[in-house]
Amino acid sequence: MNLEGYKLGETDTLIELHTAEENHVVARELIRQAKREVWIMSYDLDPMVLSHEDIAEALSAFIRQGRQSHLRVLVQKSEKVVKQGHRLIPLAHRMSSRISLNKPGFEHRDYFESFMVVDGIGFYKRLLSDRFEGVASFKAPVEGRDLRALFISMWQHSEPDPELRRLRI
Repeated sequence: MNLEGYKLGETDTLIELHTAEENHVVARELIRQAKREVWIMSYDLDPMVLSHEDIAEALSAFIRQGRQSHLRVLVQKSEKVVKQGHRLIPLAHRMSSRISLNKPGFEHRDYFESFMVVDGIGFYKRLLSDRFEGVASFKAPVEGRDLRALFISMWQHSEPDPELRRLRI
């Protein structure tokens, strides 16, 4: 998948996603172009999409670019993340003031979609977290605003995950 020329906030083409690799490439490029916020909702932190060295490097660069940069992640099932390891976890421990990992509250326990919203305008989403079919866009103000609002609502009802917190020892 070639995303050369795709610019966050400028390229409004809807991208269809079919494979883990396509999701990975889109996620990496969205993160690389993020300025303020990267918010991720995931059932199990999408290891085939997000647990790659280039994603960790992109997230680290994003967080280090300024005090206004924040990563928030909601993870439904952290047991798998803890058991198998994930490249985001050590990064979250090193940069705990800018990276927050929470578990969705009771009212969202049956939410099975996965999505990432970047700066409220770029996104990717999949209707089923265990499938790779989905859509993405680098400029979708309505969808970005809606996903951002959904994430905020879910975040307000979330709580720190003891499984992920335990790793900080």
